[in-house]
Amino acid sequence: MTVLALTGCAIFAGLVGAGLAGVTITVFLHRGLTHGAYRVSRPIYDVGRLMTFLTVFMRHWEWRLVHRKHHLYSDLWIDDVRHDPHSPILISERQGIDGFRRVAWHMAAIFHAAARSRDIRDGTYELAGDRALDWFDRYGFNRPVVGAMLTGTAYATAFALGAPDLLGLGRTPGSELLCVAGGLLALGVHVTVMLRFGGAINSDCHRGEEFVEGAGYAKNVGLLSFLIFGEGEHLTHHLHPELAQISARWDLGWRVITVLRRLRLTEVAVERG
Repeated sequence: MTVLALTGCAIFAGLVGAGLAGVTITVFLHRGLTHGAYRVSRPIYDVGRLMTFLTVFMRHWEWRLVHRKHHLYSDLWIDDVRHDPHSPILISERQGIDGFRRVAWHMAAIFHAAARSRDIRDGTYELAGDRALDWFDRYGFNRPVVGAMLTGTAYATAFALGAPDLLGLGRTPGSELLCVAGGLLALGVHVTVMLRFGGAINSDCHRGEEFVEGAGYAKNVGLLSFLIFGEGEHLTHHLHPELAQISARWDLGWRVITVLRRLRLTEVAVERG
């Protein structure tokens, strides 16, 4: 029963962490940093890049550039450089495998491979308003593995300090070691859920029946909008990337941006009609 309770706590903590990662992705990386759908003020930028480091475990500038490339070549292949970096359709056609399964479960590997391409490294997709990388980016946030290690340590430490008393285990080396294992399980849940939902957006939301100029085979998936903070309305987003509010119904990302507006930390470029 104790192990079961600890496992439940670990799953809950991991889901909370994955939720924070999801908010960071949809609000900061996606709508703000990449598309400029709202003004990314300095406080939002600094908190956002720290959260990217500690919850998403990616370089915020690489995420921005790879996603812009995805929009420019949605489900298109022109040559070895100019193509959609994570289109399940193209992966199926060119590699002879199930591209939808590949994207759904291996998005991190695909993303990191895309980030090494020449056009991502040479600034092809940079815009005039992008902030230049500073000391913190070059020597701190440039190490996503360190971010994952720090977060894993935080999970393990929190569980070791709090779980024995919370679960009535008593403080022994064995119980604390078990709780550390629970913290590492929480990190595993965090990473798995974050990557799976990111993969769902780029696989399940590209199963449209018709090719749409500027959107490829993108489609809206209502259930994913509910689960992933509005991001499931993928076709709408491709056609109108300038909108800070992607979904008219289940858009937690928009709720966060609304709070930032009320705190006068940002302004929205274009209102949804």
